[in-house]
Amino acid sequence: MADSDKMLKEETEEGSPFVEKTHIKSSDDLIEELTRAKTWKYLLLVFSISLCWTASPATVYITSFAGIDPTVNDTWTCVSDKCFNLTSKNSSLLDQYPCDITEKVDGKDQLVFGPSDIEWDLAHTSFSVEFDLYCDVGSRQSQKTLLSSMYFPGALSGLLMGGYLFDHVGRRKSAMATIVLSFIVHLGGTFCHDFIFLLTIRFLQGFTEFLATTGLTILQFELMTANYRNLINGSGVGMWALGYPVVAAIGYFIRDWHYMFLATGILGLVCRCHVFFFIIESPRFYLVNNDVKTAKKTFEALAKYTTAELDLDNTEIVDVGKAEERDQSLKQQLRELIMYPSLLVETLLLMFLWFFIAMFFYGYNFGWGKLLPDRYLGYLMAGFGEVLAACLSVPVIHFLGRRRASMIYHVLAALIFLLLIPDVDLPGLGENWKLESVFSLFGITFVSGCFSVIYLWTGEVAPTSHRGFAFGVGSGSARIGSFFGPYIFNNLAPATSRAVPFLFLAAASFLCALAAFFLVETGDKEIPCVAGDVATRRKGYKYRL
Repeated sequence: MADSDKMLKEETEEGSPFVEKTHIKSSDDLIEELTRAKTWKYLLLVFSISLCWTASPATVYITSFAGIDPTVNDTWTCVSDKCFNLTSKNSSLLDQYPCDITEKVDGKDQLVFGPSDIEWDLAHTSFSVEFDLYCDVGSRQSQKTLLSSMYFPGALSGLLMGGYLFDHVGRRKSAMATIVLSFIVHLGGTFCHDFIFLLTIRFLQGFTEFLATTGLTILQFELMTANYRNLINGSGVGMWALGYPVVAAIGYFIRDWHYMFLATGILGLVCRCHVFFFIIESPRFYLVNNDVKTAKKTFEALAKYTTAELDLDNTEIVDVGKAEERDQSLKQQLRELIMYPSLLVETLLLMFLWFFIAMFFYGYNFGWGKLLPDRYLGYLMAGFGEVLAACLSVPVIHFLGRRRASMIYHVLAALIFLLLIPDVDLPGLGENWKLESVFSLFGITFVSGCFSVIYLWTGEVAPTSHRGFAFGVGSGSARIGSFFGPYIFNNLAPATSRAVPFLFLAAASFLCALAAFFLVETGDKEIPCVAGDVATRRKGYKYRL
């Protein structure tokens, strides 16, 4: 009897024809089975996440419309005794622009009339008028730039927290919580009548916006295979670009700046409400956290959107073996950066690229009021440039790869920065059109191309165990670059010379092309699961142009 049991055991181990064999597959293999079925429901499910980006431009750039400065063509009247007394003695003051009416106090120019002295007859209300930020006297313009840039320290804080939440709480749960918080923050803008309160709102806008969208981006990439991720990325860039005419419409048709914030909050909720009802968490998240049971249930839930038949009861997922001997914690993630130098190098290179790409991108997009004669036209043209970038990037990345596409885009962006240096008027195009106006429209297309590559590339370079971490520190470093971008574009040239900011930006873009050279191509490879997979991928890798 014992011999019979032994023979049966050996027969089973060798693979008896009467015993069902266990299938050995990776999570990439299972996702491939889901996408191979090409059921429209599954594709719609994943592509619908891109819609979440449509609300982002409104959140980022709402201050460009809610804080429009009055111009010399706008009329004003006195409302204070001080103003009536001064203008009655000198009636010519009524014909001047209030920003030109100054006096010396302790050797510094100060405005004679403040918000309590005059009332503007404006088509739209503006926090610049309400908080006395519209005159370029003293630190007013710097304070106004601070309001726009305060968004990015908030985004940095959110992404640093997200780097932990994405890998430990979940991509979807983190996004859902911040979608709700984002609406509450925008609602606060409806009742804002204080500069510090508005600074706080801008900080929290950044905190919630990028925490939500980055978590959903990671989730979206993980639900698709490499041949679809390029299209997924292109759709995200396209949806972001379509947000530009939306924010321009909010700024143009809504006359009270407080309600511009409310409209932006409603837009974000509408574009993302499907996340609460239809979107499913990435099974890769559960696998890297050693929750195989939930991961298989998630695969089963995803399979209901397709015609694929997954035999999960008789499937061994190899990702589990890679992850089961490690503890998915922040301490372990940091330890593995030291254990695997290749992972550390790639993370630092990604951070370098994110930093400067965001500096270029937001420098342009917070400067349209100065780069083009009309800010509404500027944002519409920016949307067109970014739609063009989305359409170009998909075939460019497909045929050239992530690495070459990034290098080419950065070199082209650098050349545009050099072409922005000459201060040449173009009266043939209309009043206040300059050479930099035309080249900026090309520049935003190339910089948007850089952004489309870095989002896709980060999702594939980083292993699943560090993907939230990589997006957190990478996109987090981008928020630091984003903070400085508007200052470099808007405030550096008057303090130095016109050539200084653009020479700096051109040099930085060339360095980004060099940094991209030292990253690996990923489009033809599976997404790595753990840090050790990154080291394996790097072995014998040859750098070619």
